[in-house]
Parts: sequence; structure tokens; C-alpha cells
Amino acid sequence: MSAPDAVLGVDPGHRKCGLAGVDAEGGIVFRCVAPRETLEEVLSTHLANYPLTGVVVGDGTCSAEVVAVVRALAGELPVVVRDEYGTTLEARRYYWRLNPPRGLWRLVPTSLRVPPAPFDDLVAVILAQRWQIERRGTS
Repeated sequence: MSAPDAVLGVDPGHRKCGLAGVDAEGGIVFRCVAPRETLEEVLSTHLANYPLTGVVVGDGTCSAEVVAVVRALAGELPVVVRDEYGTTLEARRYYWRLNPPRGLWRLVPTSLRVPPAPFDDLVAVILAQRWQIERRGTS
């Protein structure tokens, strides 16, 4: 991720956290879901391996604890907390765009389908993309 405006999105949670690197154009560079007990290790790896201009953390479950961990590891990088409103539903729709259902599941409305795998990383993508848009609007 060499874009000068790349950011890391973090979706905090009690048992797991979603992380995603998004480049200046909003493209996904990486994404993962990390168990909370490995969060520091995973964050350290991503912070060391990607040139970032900031970190955005959602204000949901366990946000304060995760923000403290991120700030401790982020050094001089700005860390901001943003509203997560609507991100879960948006991430669910995103999941189904990336993983279209097959067979009869195609007939079931998206709102009634539950992804078979965690999609916290897609919430992190959405948080990072929203912050990218917000930053472009204020510069």
C-alpha cells in the first residue's frame, strides 16, 4: 500500500476485530478478521508493513479498549473514532456482492441472508472508505 493517503480501518468487537487497509482511491489493499487476543500482534504487523496516514476506529462494541490499543501502537499516526451507524447492514450487502449466493439462495432477499463467515473486515473497509471521503471533502 504505497498510496500517500492510505488508511487503516478497525471495526472493534468483544471477541474479534475487523481490520482493513484502504488506499487513496478507496480500494481494498488487505482485510482480515483478528481474534481480540491477537489484536496487538496483527495491528503491529499491519502498521509496520504499510505506509499509512491514519487509523479510523468504529465507535461500537469495546471501542474504548481498542482505541487505547491502537493509539499505543500507532505512534504519531492520527487515530480517529467514527460513527458505525449502518455499517453492518452495508457490509452484509457488500459480502453478498463479493460472494454471490448460488442455487435457490439467489431467490432469498439479501436482507434475509446471513453470511456464513464473519464480515467484520468489510465493516472496517466501509469505515476506512467513509473516512477517505470525509478527508477529501475537508481538504
